[in-house]
Amino acid sequence: MLLPKEEVRVTGQNAAERATTFSRVRVKALALLTGITCVLANAVSLTSGVGDAHSAPVGAVIGQQLWNAAQVGLLLLLLCMWCVGRRWWVVLLSVAALLALPFGIYVGSPGGWILAALLLLICGAAWSTRVPDLCFTLTDEPARSAPLVTRFEFLAFVCTLFCSMYNFQVNGSIWPHWGSVYASVASMIGFTPDVPTVARSMYTLSLEGVVMPPYVPIGNVATGNLGAVVFLLIWTVLPFLYVLYFCVLAKLAKDSPGTRLQLFLCACCIVHFLFLTDFVDYKFGRGFVNPLTQEFHWTERLAWRIAILLPIYQKVLTGYFRQGAGLIGVVLHYAIACWGLFFMVYYVLLVDVPGIYEAAFDHDVDLHRLIGVPFNEALGYYGALVLMTFVYAFTVLFMPSKRICVIDAGSAERQGAGTP
Repeated sequence: MLLPKEEVRVTGQNAAERATTFSRVRVKALALLTGITCVLANAVSLTSGVGDAHSAPVGAVIGQQLWNAAQVGLLLLLLCMWCVGRRWWVVLLSVAALLALPFGIYVGSPGGWILAALLLLICGAAWSTRVPDLCFTLTDEPARSAPLVTRFEFLAFVCTLFCSMYNFQVNGSIWPHWGSVYASVASMIGFTPDVPTVARSMYTLSLEGVVMPPYVPIGNVATGNLGAVVFLLIWTVLPFLYVLYFCVLAKLAKDSPGTRLQLFLCACCIVHFLFLTDFVDYKFGRGFVNPLTQEFHWTERLAWRIAILLPIYQKVLTGYFRQGAGLIGVVLHYAIACWGLFFMVYYVLLVDVPGIYEAAFDHDVDLHRLIGVPFNEALGYYGALVLMTFVYAFTVLFMPSKRICVIDAGSAERQGAGTP
């Protein structure tokens, strides 16, 4: 669910008078929307019919999309409550919800019912305890009065790292070879259950009489068992992280040309990670089996490409890399610009566009296969994830960062009193 926002302009006295724009989040509205979405998700899934291994009931598929949005709303709500004050009950509810998330990723599962109860309890607590509205902003300066949530570059680093880690099945030839890492760790700690056993245990909580529906995907049983656990854990938080990621990119859009197009792309990606991502069904943790998985897998691929290219576009057009790190920053500016253009032409235009054409019209296009699969992995999306993970790690350590800060709305309005 989209954050209810309004703009509050605040000025501060320094060497030059500068306006700071805060995005206001109405916490009670967020709690209400999250609770309603949770109830709708479970109600719709309960009214669904009987599915099979080839397709889940329509009600279950729709309910799962709403359930994903409710989980994102829950994490956003916990973030807001955490920013207001780390009271003991906030800490307790946060820990309980985070522990329940991997077991409640599917609506209607035993873990899902537990998570739904926790979610409604948290929404009720946010509504009844007078949690104030919050104002978020981005600043280049060290946060003083406004508490720091995180830095955008660190958020981007986590997102790209997680994406590289969960794609271990298809990026085996790319360093750091996550599949081999997981297999070695599993052998070291003696983690032996196979992938179907892991999936059934996570879904049923090993309760007697509980059966996992046949339309819950398991994925490739030959993949690593520990990798399946890592995949599930990452996907419990990845939609939430990417909603935050694209919200920040939307706020940064005003600093570079093509603001409206950037806002449109960010809005499409936010909607996808809220309401559409669980149409993808290739592995346990990715929605129910349904006939639309191919179509929405392509919309997700486009969202991944936007997540790579849009921040590159913004940073190059605003001269971000030339603002620090001396000569290295200048070199990085032009190198990232050239690489982004290459990635756009080679992978998006020569690989993705023909792939979409093939999927839409069931017609083979051989152009994007000329270079070969190994080069597609290294020069394409999976290689891009590794590259951008290192780029963001470098910016976090050595470059000025966009700091995501938060204050309560009352303080923001008091600071802005008398501002035209």
